[in-house]
Amino acid sequence: MARRKTSDSKVYTDWLIYAENDLRAAALLRRSPHTLLLSAFHSHQAIEKTIKAFMLSNKGYAPDGHNIIFLCKMASRINEGFFDWIDECVALNNYYVQTRYPPDFPLEIDKATAKKLSIMAQNLYKFTLNELAKFE
Repeated sequence: MARRKTSDSKVYTDWLIYAENDLRAAALLRRSPHTLLLSAFHSHQAIEKTIKAFMLSNKGYAPDGHNIIFLCKMASRINEGFFDWIDECVALNNYYVQTRYPPDFPLEIDKATAKKLSIMAQNLYKFTLNELAKFE
């Protein structure tokens, strides 16, 4: 579904700037054991915004939704290279809702996992930048 909100930017580079800020936040938040889940959340957000930037650049709209598996599959219809990132999206997708609201069974995350998730998000961001550069 196409994004119909008038408040969201239609400029894909704006989305990339916000994704980059989420990457910075994820890196900072993984330094403390009290903010590891927040780091994972920002890694998820970075991927979501990165894929939406890619879609905006290629299709003229940023799809609604926060399911990065679905978003990655949409992007892979345009660029098959996104298929290689499905596993990373699966790993990060659980950190959207479960890090924002108190669950019945809290997620456990350690520094190594938070770092791994942050690096996955950074790598997908770099991949997307490289793919976007091919068409500029």
